[in-house]
Amino acid sequence: MPARGHKSSGAVFARVHAWVTKIPRGKVATYGQLSELIDGRLSPVGVGWALRAGGPKLPWHRVVNAAGGLSTEAEEPGRQRALLVAEGVGFLADGKIDLARHRWQPRVRRRRGL
Repeated sequence: MPARGHKSSGAVFARVHAWVTKIPRGKVATYGQLSELIDGRLSPVGVGWALRAGGPKLPWHRVVNAAGGLSTEAEEPGRQRALLVAEGVGFLADGKIDLARHRWQPRVRRRRGL
């Protein structure tokens, strides 16, 4: 049982899933970006684990590494790239995503008093 005041991994994973569902078609976010959006409750690697725990409707393919690379190629070669290309995401000559063009910039509301 988690200590009082600490969220369970299920609750933190749900926060990751909520942010990922907000990434629009044709845009991507990085694992680190999602880590920051959940106040560092998970490392970028932990964000990856949260994505693995997501259901089949979670648009996991819209999350990439900090360099714009695809981290799922070893498991399912070509699948993530095909899904992103189908959504209009462009890749550079080196095979990485053009983050300057396709990185999602969410509007984040800041709490009062911060």
